[in-house]
Amino acid sequence: MTDEAALLKAIVANPDEDTPRLVYADWLDENAPDATPSPAAGPSARAEFVRVQCRLAAGAFDAPDYPELLERQLDLADWLSAHAPPPNEPLFGTDGDTRIRVGEWDECRRGFNEVYCFDDYGESAGETLGALVAALDDAFRRTPGRSLVLDGATTEEVERFAAHRAFRHLRGLYIDYLDDGDEDPAVAAIAGSPHAAGLRRLYLDLMIGEAGCRALAESRHLGNLEALVIDFPISARSLKAFHGVKWFRNLRRLHLWSGWGGRSDVVRALADFPPMPRLVSLTLDGLGNVSAAAIRKLVASEAFPKLAHLELSGNGLQQDVVAALAKAKWPLRHLALEQGTARRAGCEALAGAAFAPTLRVLSLRESGVTAGGVQALAEAKSLAGLRHLDLSGNPIGPGGLAAVAASKTLTGLRALNLGRTNHARGPIAARHVVEFLSSLAAPDLRHLNLSALPVAVRGARVLATAPGFANLTRLQLESCALGSAGTAALAESKTLTNLTHLDLYGNKVGSGAGKLANPKVFPRLGYCRLGHGVPGKTAWRLTRRPGVTL
Repeated sequence: MTDEAALLKAIVANPDEDTPRLVYADWLDENAPDATPSPAAGPSARAEFVRVQCRLAAGAFDAPDYPELLERQLDLADWLSAHAPPPNEPLFGTDGDTRIRVGEWDECRRGFNEVYCFDDYGESAGETLGALVAALDDAFRRTPGRSLVLDGATTEEVERFAAHRAFRHLRGLYIDYLDDGDEDPAVAAIAGSPHAAGLRRLYLDLMIGEAGCRALAESRHLGNLEALVIDFPISARSLKAFHGVKWFRNLRRLHLWSGWGGRSDVVRALADFPPMPRLVSLTLDGLGNVSAAAIRKLVASEAFPKLAHLELSGNGLQQDVVAALAKAKWPLRHLALEQGTARRAGCEALAGAAFAPTLRVLSLRESGVTAGGVQALAEAKSLAGLRHLDLSGNPIGPGGLAAVAASKTLTGLRALNLGRTNHARGPIAARHVVEFLSSLAAPDLRHLNLSALPVAVRGARVLATAPGFANLTRLQLESCALGSAGTAALAESKTLTNLTHLDLYGNKVGSGAGKLANPKVFPRLGYCRLGHGVPGKTAWRLTRRPGVTL
């Protein structure tokens, strides 16, 4: 047995431990350096990917380099997908897909494929159970993956599986839709199974009633659970079943959907919970009719003393609600308020929040932010620590672009998303984009999204030549009216040599994309999606380059 085979065997034998993975990463650096230029800081991109994912899985919100970890994960995944097939394909994945997908419930976690998706349902529950157990036994022998996605199973199939010894090996379980729609008994079977003691993450995309929530709350077997997602409307009455429950109080991540209309009583019920001292991440979706009074009660609560990551979405996030949220004393590092109406008043409130100086990631996607709101953020000295800013889908207009470019506060940004910000309420012309790109001072910028803005040829030339964009690793320019000339300007750039991800979809790139067929152009490129109008022979040459799609 080779040294690598022995290390991989140790990872499979100890799927819960990071140490064998990190030892393998060290071995990769010493014995298997990348053969072609990669985005890795060290010899091996796969080694760095393993280390980055292990840190993110542990919840590295407080780490000084947390934003950089998010960037590195994406960049490395892109490059590895195209250039470095895993040394042991069965170990790294169960479906043969070469594209690495990252995220809490995507396939790759802690450096290896984690999730097994089962869909080989039989004619009976017994037949399905036999096929599932056999598939998992095989996967567990070959891979360190210990998470399962069941989509379209029946209640009886879930009940039988929960009672089977194979269930005890699972660390993650995602149930998405039951074929017979009888959710509460299925949830009760999971909660009542002694084999559930191994679960760390549970995702239930099911209509769970009071009986199902009571069964979960009364479970004696969920003491090791760290993350719970209930991605279907939950009532305040059902939520109260978890009040004071020991395993619930020990969660690190909680994700709830408050339902169509986003009732305030769900938020109020959550605010009444006793302290959850380990909770660092909270997501509340569907906040359609939440009141400022309910949010005030939530932020005044002592339920989440260590909350570092907060995501709220829904059209109920009006200015007064955002202003109420800004009163929170949580040590937030990552805040996402999406699909609301923050406007200028909401942005001013966020800029004055007690947590503003600790924020490193801020997303206000589709939140009605206009130029005045952007100006409030751009001028706030309290946000000098911000590293990622997402303003996509907002009508920021030329004034918003100018405010970002002129900001002395946002010069430390590493990721900026201004995609789809060209609205009839504040139309942005090509000259405004050129002015923005010519004056933006963010030397550490790694990720830039300008999708659906009129970048055009002149803007492409600025991107291709300005020294301020030399550190870019991810550039998204979907539907930016680049044309063949703009595409050629980018492809001829001597500045953008660090790009790993380039998205030109929706542009008539024509023959201007031809130079991208040369692997010496953007040598670290792992993902490149091109638009239309590419001549036949050029298209054939382009698609032979790893990672390039038309």
